[in-house]
Amino acid sequence: MDRHRDLAGWLVTPLFTLVAAPVLACLVGVLGSLGDHNGPPALCKEAIAENMCEETSLGAVGVHVVISGAMWLLLWVIPWWRGLRTVRVLLAVAATVVLILLPVRMFNWS
Repeated sequence: MDRHRDLAGWLVTPLFTLVAAPVLACLVGVLGSLGDHNGPPALCKEAIAENMCEETSLGAVGVHVVISGAMWLLLWVIPWWRGLRTVRVLLAVAATVVLILLPVRMFNWS
């Protein structure tokens, strides 16, 4: 494993993820809202009978944000060795995908 310093990659990857992941998730959400989605989100189909749509939606948002945030914090824990650059990039992509899956889950595109 290459243990040369990669401080630029170690700094840029989490900072870029911190900016790009929410922007991409919002873009997917805006594109999803352009469709014909009147009424509550698809995530609330079971909770609509008990009038718990808001709690269900906020719970899903919280789960996605916490998982993505934990993955983002792991980016800082990975050492700054050049040999771990691929691991850092894959973890950053995974954290971004977790945030992008939130609007996909809300609009039930799957």
